[in-house]
Amino acid sequence: MTIAAERTETLKAMCEAFKFIEDLAGSTGSIAPDKDNSRSDEIDAADVVGSIRLIYKTYQKREEKQKQMRNNRIDSHL
Repeated sequence: MTIAAERTETLKAMCEAFKFIEDLAGSTGSIAPDKDNSRSDEIDAADVVGSIRLIYKTYQKREEKQKQMRNNRIDSHL
């Protein structure tokens, strides 16, 4: 669980935590899901990690684009 003032800070902290866990325990992708388990309320750890990383990258790209737009507006007024 991570808490931060901004959404991107929270996602960054989550990605760092996933990296820390993977450094200690190994990649989540190497853990094979249990085929005999018929429960439908479980999610693979690799799916969660991949989704969070993708969301974080999306936010990073959006912030970078907004930063470039601000810089372009500032430069055009000079």
